[in-house]
Amino acid sequence: MGADFIEKATPTFKKSWDRARVALATADLFTREPTCAARTAAAEIIGNARLRAGEQLTVEREGEGLVALRGNSEVARFTKPAPELVKAVRDSCGVAKGVVDQVHDLAGVAEISLC
Repeated sequence: MGADFIEKATPTFKKSWDRARVALATADLFTREPTCAARTAAAEIIGNARLRAGEQLTVEREGEGLVALRGNSEVARFTKPAPELVKAVRDSCGVAKGVVDQVHDLAGVAEISLC
C-alpha cells in the first residue's frame, strides 16, 4: 500500500513543485528586486568643469581622498569623504562608478552618488 501510493502520487508532487517554482519566478505588483544602495557625497567642482545631473563619472581614490573624473580629466574632488566610502572604493580596486545627482553652481559643489 505505501509503495503504490508513493508511485501514484509522485507525478502530482512534481507538478505541484513546478507550479510553485513558476509562481515564485513570476513578477507581480509587489515584487521587490534588489538594487544597489547608492551612497551620496558632496564634491567640489574643479576649475571651469561643467557637470549636469545624470552624468556618469569615474571616481578614483587619490591618497586618502576621492576624485571624480570625466575621461582622464579631474572634474570634482570630494571634500572629507566618509571613511566607509573611501574603503568601498579602495575595496573595488580603487575605482567606482559615480552618477551626478545634483549640481549647485553657485556653491561650486556637486552631489555624486556612488554605487
